[in-house]
Amino acid sequence: MKVVFLDGYNLIHRARHSFKVGEYSTVYSFFRSLRPLIEKLDPDFAYFVIEGTPQDRFTLYPDYKANRPKYKDHESFTLQKNIIISILKSYFPMAVVKHPFHEGDDVIGNLIERFHARDECVVVSTDTDFLQLYNRCNNVVIYNPITKTTVSAPHYDYVKWKALRGDASDNIAGIKGVGDKRAESLVLDENKLIMFLSQDPEREKLFELNQKLIQFADIGDQMSLLESSLPDIEWDTVKQKFDEFEFYSITNPKSWIKFHSTFSKLQRNYS
Repeated sequence: MKVVFLDGYNLIHRARHSFKVGEYSTVYSFFRSLRPLIEKLDPDFAYFVIEGTPQDRFTLYPDYKANRPKYKDHESFTLQKNIIISILKSYFPMAVVKHPFHEGDDVIGNLIERFHARDECVVVSTDTDFLQLYNRCNNVVIYNPITKTTVSAPHYDYVKWKALRGDASDNIAGIKGVGDKRAESLVLDENKLIMFLSQDPEREKLFELNQKLIQFADIGDQMSLLESSLPDIEWDTVKQKFDEFEFYSITNPKSWIKFHSTFSKLQRNYS
């Protein structure tokens, strides 16, 4: 079985910075991009995974992601994000999944390892943290929806590499003086890495903290807290909503037949 895992907020943010046409441009861009994505990947089953609050990471490091920018259109974007999620939850043949205490990438990692270890899995995201899946699983590929290409696997331990160099996007400071190439050199030579870290207790402490922040959390028994949708698949209602939003390039007769048929395989397997 081929299973696709859509990194929900990553895809919605991508739509936010796409077409700027009308009041619901993010909603339009999202669904306009979703159809060809599903058509290309042709999954038997799909998850749309959204974010919870990463309590463990905030406990370890209160400034985690504290540098995220606040956009002027925050209120409009939040409204449109909620519209997208509501439509998917209510009417589309895919599982919209969220864990209240973990981020979406943690959920995706745990779903693959715990429930889909024997399936062909595709993760759709531009988030490079998913590269660690290549170090943990042999049944996963990562698909970049912007370049429309499969992302290559790293030839080193990704978590250790990123723990050395840090992650500015998540406000995770790297070890001073370590860039991409030096981090790779250290990770590829275990003795060299041990010696480097042992030279400074604070350096070692930061490395250990960063690994905990970057590596996917083991949700374990908390998997029972996953929230998952069970939609009533109603294409007429979806079309009506899209017409109300004036998404006529999606709902015109020719395009709508294509839109509906793209999800027909998912609908058969979801029922």
